[in-house]
Amino acid sequence: MNHHPSPALAASSLYEQATLGPGGAWSCDLATEVLTWTDEVYDLFGLQRGSALKRAATLDVYQSQSRSEMDQRRAAAIQTGKGFSLDCQLRTAGQSRWMRLRVGVGYEHARPVRIFGSKQDITAEKKMWDGLVTLAGSDPLTGLANRRAFEDAIRELSRHAEGSHGFALAVLCVDDFEAIRDRHDHAGANDCLRCLGERLARLFPDAILVSRIGGCEFALLLRVPGGHAALATTLDGAHRLLSRPVPREAQAIGIGISVGAAMMKPTHRHDPKKLFAEADAALYVARAAGQSRVRIFDGMIARPVAASSLAV
Repeated sequence: MNHHPSPALAASSLYEQATLGPGGAWSCDLATEVLTWTDEVYDLFGLQRGSALKRAATLDVYQSQSRSEMDQRRAAAIQTGKGFSLDCQLRTAGQSRWMRLRVGVGYEHARPVRIFGSKQDITAEKKMWDGLVTLAGSDPLTGLANRRAFEDAIRELSRHAEGSHGFALAVLCVDDFEAIRDRHDHAGANDCLRCLGERLARLFPDAILVSRIGGCEFALLLRVPGGHAALATTLDGAHRLLSRPVPREAQAIGIGISVGAAMMKPTHRHDPKKLFAEADAALYVARAAGQSRVRIFDGMIARPVAASSLAV
């Protein structure tokens, strides 16, 4: 639908609505499907600022998979009232770009009347992560990134920690690993490590980096836009699956997994080792609490994650 942005609708008003994150702000009236964009969104889509907008034309900018997922999430948001965040691939002027779309739902008289939010160009961020994965060294046993690649990624990530980007580090270890080695020999212990590596790669396909950092310890670099609550939910669900017995021809091997995690803060830019220290401290608390636990660092303490304290 065509729309000429009204001068009466100030950009600052849109930015106040776009509370879900940085970037250009946008709004869509659900009754008329009239779009209102700030200049940054026009630039991201490669359109002339202030030009008339046709929704069909803007949808054509999305890559097909991103468009399909965006349409599904948009419909669900309107139906449930729950906003979302989604990374979408665009193609403008023959070039591929990445956009972080954040969506909220506005109500009047208990009915949804508009959706709004922000659209942020994250092309440079995507290239940075792709570069990290390309340069990552591999652990010969699991095929995951190794300790050196993990440390390089932490340093690179810290240089981009100018604000709260929703990044997190989780450190995991197999409980009583020496007992597993004694009971099931060296081959059985290696089977546990390989299986855990496969599970991590499968459960966290969108992780910035999945790595084995030594012995029976693994690390995950994650993007968690929802902060502590989203991180707790993600790790709690994964913990149940990671802790399942490892199948083996002779006898399945029961394992326990302890997890410590920490959210990245702006202060970590000048002290990248501090992020690992905080996650490692949370891991220590998890193991001291009885093992097979999940703990998230919060200030000076590592808070328990609800429902994660179940013994395996």
